[in-house]
Parts: sequence; structure tokens; C-alpha cells
Amino acid sequence: MKIYDLGMTEYEDVLKLQSELLVKRIKGEIQDLLIVTEHKPVITHGRIAEESSIIDKSFLKKNGISVVSTGRGGKITYHAPGQLVIYPIIDLKLKKRDISFYIDVLEKVAVSVLNRIEVPAERFFEKRGIWVENRKIGFIGIAVKKWVTYHGMAVNVNNDITPFGCIDPCGEKNIKVMSVKDYLGHEVEISKVKDIFVEEFAKVMKEEYCSGVTV
Repeated sequence: MKIYDLGMTEYEDVLKLQSELLVKRIKGEIQDLLIVTEHKPVITHGRIAEESSIIDKSFLKKNGISVVSTGRGGKITYHAPGQLVIYPIIDLKLKKRDISFYIDVLEKVAVSVLNRIEVPAERFFEKRGIWVENRKIGFIGIAVKKWVTYHGMAVNVNNDITPFGCIDPCGEKNIKVMSVKDYLGHEVEISKVKDIFVEEFAKVMKEEYCSGVTV
């Protein structure tokens, strides 16, 4: 599996790259891959996002935070430097044609990664995402075309979570968010978290799908 570590990026640039790679994966021109990145500040709308989920547009305007509509599932979220964002482009036809199961796999990967850096993350049957002490630390919004996945997951690592207060995260008014930095009381080396994520992703994919996923 090829890893694209893009560093810091503009959201729309990676959106374009995903579209290009998605077409190639559908055609079988490339193999499964994993995009790893951090985004410059941006609010993104999923397919079922509501405009009312933005509760402080003046803050966004003042801080130059743009709003981008996407084709992913889910509602509204925030990306920023220090947040780890992962976009797997994977052909589920070769594994298991079950989107809910695939989301389960993403959640398991994130929980394993966070547990390895001593953050007691959890996942729950009744609500999607990754949680720490009932605060959301990981967000999932995927899309699938012809059984090839794109978009993916974001995990708050060192990012400032203040701008989350300007939206209803995931379109829900009662969600509070958390970051690794907030929980541990200090920043962690995000390159280390990236490396752990790649390891855990390969491991969990192999265990769950019984396919020879290697890095």
C-alpha cells in the first residue's frame, strides 16, 4: 500500500487529488493507498450538512476560515494544522462490500493509535466517531464510488479546538470536542502519530479483511 504523506495542505488541493486518484483506482491503474495530511484552517460540509450548523460566521470571517462543500458523508466539521487527517482510497470489492464494517475498521484504527499514546479513546455502538471522556476526538466522513473509498477520518492531535465552538460539530448541538494535547497537557510529535497510524491501519486492515495489506 502506497502512503502519500502530504504534510500541510489546502483542503481543496487534496480534494482534487483524491478525485484524480479515485478515478485511477476504479480503473485499476493504481493500488490501494493512504493519504496522510494536515489541512490549513477550513470548515467542511458533508452531503447532509445544514447551514444552521455554523453558529458564529463572524469568527470564521475574522480568522479567514473558509467553508467548503464536499461529497463526503456526514455533516459539518473543522480542520486545522495539528489535526491528523487520513484519506484511504481502497477498493472494497477486493475485501468486503460493507460500508458500515469499513467505518468500524477506521474507528478501531483510531482507537488503537490513541491508546498507544496513552489516550483512553473509545468507540460506541450507538454513535459514530472516536471519544475520550465523552468528548469527541475523532471524526469520520467517507464517500464510496463503485466500492472504492475516499474521504476518511480526522483526529484532533495538537490543533486548537476553539473554532469548533463556532459550529455544531457533526451537526449536533450537544457535542464537546477534545484533542490529544488537551488530554495529555502537552503537544505530541505528530510525525510519530502518523507513523503509528500507518502501522495500525495496515495491521487492522489485514486482521479485519484477511488480506495481505503491507506497508
